[in-house]
Amino acid sequence: MLKKSGIALSLLLLSGISVSAAASDVYTWTDEQGNRIYSDQPNPKSTKVEVGPTNSIEPPKPIPAFESRNNDNSNASTSAASSAGYRSLTITSPPNDTAVRANDGNITLTVSVDPPLRMGSLLRAQVDGNLNEQAIPGSGQPTATLTLPNLDRGSHEVSAVIMDTKGQVLLSSEPVTIHVQRTSLNQPGRVGNPNQAPMAPAAPTAPNVPKPPANPGSN
Repeated sequence: MLKKSGIALSLLLLSGISVSAAASDVYTWTDEQGNRIYSDQPNPKSTKVEVGPTNSIEPPKPIPAFESRNNDNSNASTSAASSAGYRSLTITSPPNDTAVRANDGNITLTVSVDPPLRMGSLLRAQVDGNLNEQAIPGSGQPTATLTLPNLDRGSHEVSAVIMDTKGQVLLSSEPVTIHVQRTSLNQPGRVGNPNQAPMAPAAPTAPNVPKPPANPGSN
């Protein structure tokens, strides 16, 4: 026979939680010592207790791991930018999808920062996913220039990033694509062209041979 103390089972019943899925009826009575008794078996002196509906709480649905990671990364990036106070970072020159002539391969980027780049922040360029070595420290200026040295001919994806002194990225610009045009080493007439045929040397002149007179019949 299932028996519980009066106080414990009273609280259990008031909470609306069933004692057992199999027990449909609960009975109560007072024994000779005046103790309140609860049981699932009836007693000649017992009365039936009306048990309220069982409360049920649905467990939260699990979030897929990849979605959770994406949300964490997005929140972390947003939080970092918010904590740094930067609103926008834009490459203003050269424009996206632009052909740039640079025989030495050196390209200059002009970058706009809002609010201006502060002390403790670094501005760097990223070319095809690789960070450029040049880092410009914050000086309170709203614009800055970055040099991309010795880029190969062809198309490159370029972006600008703001980082803190620990190397954490605070904000990234939208990438732009530039098409670098450089004079080819194989271009005819270019000094150092290995495919260009050598020029013929000048014809030698005979030594100590007097030149004929300008008017041989004048003597």
